[in-house]
Amino acid sequence: MTDKILLGVTLPQFTDSPERFLDGARRAEAAGLDSIWVFDHLWPLSGDKQRPILESWTSLAYLAEATERIHIGTLVTRSSLRHPALLAKMSATVGEIGPGRVILGIGSGDEASRKENEAFDLPYWSGDDRVDQLRSTVEVVHSFLTQDEVTHEDDFATATSLPVSPKPKPRPTIWVGGRSGDALETAGLLGDGWNGWGGTAERFAQDASLAVGYAEGRPFELSWGGLIALGRDRDDALSRLGGRNPKSHTVGSPTEVADALRGFVGAGATHLIAAFPDPWQPGVYESFAEDVRAALAP
Repeated sequence: MTDKILLGVTLPQFTDSPERFLDGARRAEAAGLDSIWVFDHLWPLSGDKQRPILESWTSLAYLAEATERIHIGTLVTRSSLRHPALLAKMSATVGEIGPGRVILGIGSGDEASRKENEAFDLPYWSGDDRVDQLRSTVEVVHSFLTQDEVTHEDDFATATSLPVSPKPKPRPTIWVGGRSGDALETAGLLGDGWNGWGGTAERFAQDASLAVGYAEGRPFELSWGGLIALGRDRDDALSRLGGRNPKSHTVGSPTEVADALRGFVGAGATHLIAAFPDPWQPGVYESFAEDVRAALAP
């Protein structure tokens, strides 16, 4: 990663068309974007649960081979969906295919995820246990990616002298997502970066400051992600929402979007990630890569 402002996009993952998904990745890379992202859900959290969705890590393995330069990652992997040692091995495997390009974003999810876990017969933790389980997962993943073997035991995961393979170089980068004090502490102590989703630039600055403080001078990346409707002008951007609530999105022309994002840059973000309502539409990635980036330039 560099000191410049990096731009990323989420892919059209809510589809039963691998061609549309792969086309999005290739368009993003061709446009000069810095990263592409997938969500980690087994069904859509909103709308019709029958809508198709591609699983994140199997999709990333495909993308690691299908792309050449662009960073690929999860925003964010849910800590409760896989045993942490398995998750670490999965990320290392994808990292071996695309060395130096994998960003493993990890978060705990929230109450909105409970029914999803229960439907797939997966454990769900709430309250303090959810935070502790997230930290446990990050500890195991960090150990797997930085050591020769992993030994770990707590209420959430056990591993005894577990051999580590593969060992990609550079290893996958670990980001922790979440706004709670415990998540920010985990990010700063064990992660390579922190991701803040949505919210205001003022809140981002407060949370980022805490995470950076825990990192105690280590190289540490601050990223922001959120919903963006981008159009030629504001009316065009609003037309792209498809009935979604404009109040939950940053809406406008490239200049208007850049003006909104500049607040997060001022708060310390060096990586900005957009989730568009129409990522399959030709031109939206290109406008973000070219027009918004130009408008963000000092």
